[in-house]
Amino acid sequence: MSHNIRKYLLAPFVYTAALLLLLEEWLWDASKRLFARLPLIPFIVRLEAWVAGVPPYVALVIFVLPSLLLFPVKILALMSITHGHPTLGLIIIVSAKVLGTALVARVYTLTQKALLSLPWFARYRDIILRFKDRMIAQLRATHAWQQVEAGLAAFKEARRRWWATFKEHWSGRNRRNGHGNRLARMIKKYAARRRDRE
Repeated sequence: MSHNIRKYLLAPFVYTAALLLLLEEWLWDASKRLFARLPLIPFIVRLEAWVAGVPPYVALVIFVLPSLLLFPVKILALMSITHGHPTLGLIIIVSAKVLGTALVARVYTLTQKALLSLPWFARYRDIILRFKDRMIAQLRATHAWQQVEAGLAAFKEARRRWWATFKEHWSGRNRRNGHGNRLARMIKKYAARRRDRE
C-alpha cells in the first residue's frame, strides 16, 4: 500500500522531469542542426578548430563555461519576477535556456572526443544518459503520452496530405495558366546562356 502511495505521489515529479528531459533533448538536437547549417565567418571557423583540438581539461573548462556565464542571467530573471515583472523574467529564463542549450550543444560537439578521453567524465555521462532514458521510457509508457503521440501522428499525416494536395493543385493551376512551361523555358534559356559563356 505504501509503495503504491509513494508511486502516485512521485508520478507528477517523474513525468515533469521526463518532459523537461525531452525538451532538453529536442533543444539539443535542434541546436546542433542549426549550428551545422549556419554559415560561419573565418574567425569562428578558426576558433572552433582551436576548441576541437584543446587538451581534455581545457575542453572541460570550455564545456562548463557557458553554463557558468548564464548563471547571473538566470539570477537576473528571478529578480525580475520577484520585483513584479514575471513576463520579462520568463522571457529571460526561456531565452537563456535556449541560448545556453544551443551553446553547450555546439561546444560539446567540438570537445566530445577530448571529454570522453577522461574516464570519470565518460562514466558519469553514461550514468546520466541511462537515467534520462529510464525517465523518458516511463513517460512514454503512460496511456496519456501514447494518446498525445497518436494525436501528433494524426496531425502530421493530415498536414502531409494537405501539403501534397496543395502542391498538386498549385502545379495543376500553373500548367493550365502556362506558368510551368514558361518557367521551364526560362530555366533552359538561362542554362544555355551559361553554357555559351563557358
